[in-house]
Amino acid sequence: LASSPPVAPPSSSSSSPSPSSLSGSNEFHARESCIGKRYVYTIQEGQGDPMTARYRWNIGRGITKRLNVDRMNDAAQRLQGEHDFTSFGVVEDGDDRPTRKRMRRLEVSRIVTVDPIEAASAGCIIDTNHVTATTTTTTTRRDTVVTIVAECDRYLYNMMRMICGTLVQVGLGRLSPDDV
Repeated sequence: LASSPPVAPPSSSSSSPSPSSLSGSNEFHARESCIGKRYVYTIQEGQGDPMTARYRWNIGRGITKRLNVDRMNDAAQRLQGEHDFTSFGVVEDGDDRPTRKRMRRLEVSRIVTVDPIEAASAGCIIDTNHVTATTTTTTTRRDTVVTIVAECDRYLYNMMRMICGTLVQVGLGRLSPDDV
């Protein structure tokens, strides 16, 4: 085997730009200079896991608490694009920032996990990344998590909480997608 030539360590005199020169000016502001944010809300259907309960909205157990993700996505599509989101946020007196925002992405999806012991007994192959059914036997669902992912140029105060609450009401059948 041929040995490769030694690699010189990086120079101690760095020629990389300073953080203040990267922004173009020293007037960078975390909120005002932001070009967008992404929020990911997780909603627990079913019993849930006590280790993740404080990080998820748990809507309870039972078949009556299943969210209709298709209806939620239908309502979410209506909120994409540029709109005045005043009804979904809190605007304080004296706040002159525009309430018209551009929602680039708003998607709802369901993640289903299964009990690995039940999956194995049903003839499934269990991998660290997924479960593959080898028979037509249905495995018992242990847990489902619904995620709402939103990307917007700017948000009003509490805007995503109100949008998520509205989408959950649509998913539970209490509102229609047209009500959004």
